[in-house]
Amino acid sequence: MDYISIVLPFLATYIISGSQSDNNCDAQHEIMEQFLTVRNLDTAILYTCWSLSDRIRYMKKFNEKKIAVTHRNKEDFYGAFSLDDLFKITVNSPLLGIIIDWSCNDDPLFKFSESWLWNASYHWLMVMNKKSNNNIQSFLSAKKINLSISSEILLAYPNEMDGIITNWHIFDIYRTAFEPRGKLMIDVVNKTFGKWGNRVWKFDKRSNLGNLTLNVVTIGNPYGALAKKNGTGIRPSSEELVKYLQTFNLDRLNSVQKFSFAIMYPLTKILLNITLNIQTTNSWGYKINNKWDGIVGMLISGEVDFSISLNALRSERYDVVDYSAISTWKHLPCFIFRHPRSSTASTNIFLRPFETAVWFSIICVLILSGFVYCIIMHYESNQMFSLRVLSDIVLLKIGTLCQQGTAMEPTKLSNRLIVLLMFVFSLVMYQFYSSSIVSGLLRPTVINIDSVQKLEESGLDVGVEDFNVATKVIEVYGEINPYLKKIIDNKIKPKSEYLLAKDGVKKIKKGHYAFFTDPATSYWLINDIFTEKEKCDLKELPLHRPETTGYLVRKESPYRKLINYANCILRETGLMERELRIWHAEKPKCTAGKTTTEESLVSVEIKDVSSLIAFLIIGFIISFTVLILEIIVHRHKTNTPIIIKK
Repeated sequence: MDYISIVLPFLATYIISGSQSDNNCDAQHEIMEQFLTVRNLDTAILYTCWSLSDRIRYMKKFNEKKIAVTHRNKEDFYGAFSLDDLFKITVNSPLLGIIIDWSCNDDPLFKFSESWLWNASYHWLMVMNKKSNNNIQSFLSAKKINLSISSEILLAYPNEMDGIITNWHIFDIYRTAFEPRGKLMIDVVNKTFGKWGNRVWKFDKRSNLGNLTLNVVTIGNPYGALAKKNGTGIRPSSEELVKYLQTFNLDRLNSVQKFSFAIMYPLTKILLNITLNIQTTNSWGYKINNKWDGIVGMLISGEVDFSISLNALRSERYDVVDYSAISTWKHLPCFIFRHPRSSTASTNIFLRPFETAVWFSIICVLILSGFVYCIIMHYESNQMFSLRVLSDIVLLKIGTLCQQGTAMEPTKLSNRLIVLLMFVFSLVMYQFYSSSIVSGLLRPTVINIDSVQKLEESGLDVGVEDFNVATKVIEVYGEINPYLKKIIDNKIKPKSEYLLAKDGVKKIKKGHYAFFTDPATSYWLINDIFTEKEKCDLKELPLHRPETTGYLVRKESPYRKLINYANCILRETGLMERELRIWHAEKPKCTAGKTTTEESLVSVEIKDVSSLIAFLIIGFIISFTVLILEIIVHRHKTNTPIIIKK
């Protein structure tokens, strides 16, 4: 009996403790399974105190839920190891669940390595011991866990009754920024609305960053950064820069920076509660001598967290930075010019009405008529007006062709008939010729310049806006387009044609000038100074398709999705479209249309008749030359003595 009295209590205690252990394991498995199911995680790593038989039993239950689970030992969390061996993330499984039972780890000196990743790809569930780690801040510091706004870490504290887990207290923890910046945020998940709360998306409750100060960058003075002509070394203070970015001033410059700030200010200040420490640079970020400058360089070095100036999406930047908040603003620098008229492109305006064959036919008709006229005049009875010299006949025929009539009065019917036919012929040809000249001068056809090759052959003067984006684009495309290379080498660089937008627009207005510029800014200036007729003459020649833009953030930045989230709200409310209409100029509409008005008539310029003036001057010179020769010949003949032979 004494033996039984001793053994029975021991067995009862063992059975009860085993039952409590099984119940606690079941409770742990339940919360782990719910965690993985709620987060839609199909792969997970477990570190628990379960025995081998419990591991096998619970792994079967996970497999029934189509969740792949692997167990890791305590040693896997120590020392140097490869994250690729421990954490496997693939395209098909971009998220990984990591569950740790801290009651199994009795080493208070344990710390995570600095190489551990606490970003949004890893969803952690840490099952805590109720008797220890009550101070979450101390626990995070002791274990060297550095969180960010995108971290996914839940702490689960058991609520026990008689050693049996009845429910859990679950806390969602994150920081508004990596230490030492930012604040630690502790959110009670299951305070209301069930065990896992009512969170649809984590940023629903993380959009308020508590007036966190972040370093950002924008473009201060993008002029002269590459061309080194109109740039200045002046760097405004943060207050002066903000005032400038909020001002819609008369020069309309820096439209893209002002639009970017107009979007980013409500996004950060109102929606995210962020204070901006603005820094400036003069370049959007280009790779020069294997080193990135401007915005990209500052992001790589960690000087700033993200940019508040839009950047074009370029494939070469994807490896070093990320893009966030894709915008409706399009980068499309292009050549802007007024349609050149065909008369200015040809010096042979007076030969153009007829083709070569027609001119040759007219000459043949003149020669034939002169030959016939000469034969008839040989038998003409009236010798008073007979033409003895060949030049007299040529002069008469040219006068007939030019509708000048004749001083003689032919008597023979045959001669009168040939003169009449010549007058009819000259009348018809003169009408064709004069109407073509008038229509060519007053209603000229427009040369269609739709390629860089035609632009190079058109004879137009070319300039480039001294703006970082424009100068870089034309430099890059000049390396792959030989015609653009000729334009740069022959027309831009020799004259140093890098101008501010307002100066380039004035040259466009004068005509015969193509200006490579950002139309988002230049069209404001064009609207101010161009007449309606001049607006109708405008033509664009882009070098590439419109480039989509977005804000740059550091690689794997925790704020990327948060900025995307706030940007979507601005789009939905229509604020982005409103700011786009304010800052992005549209191409002026041609209100004159196709109606014929006095303003649409084109005046004949001196260059249009320059070839005729040159022809007349050459004729004068030849005439004086012949006169001098005639005088010399005449004097030579009069001074020669006459010898009479007897």
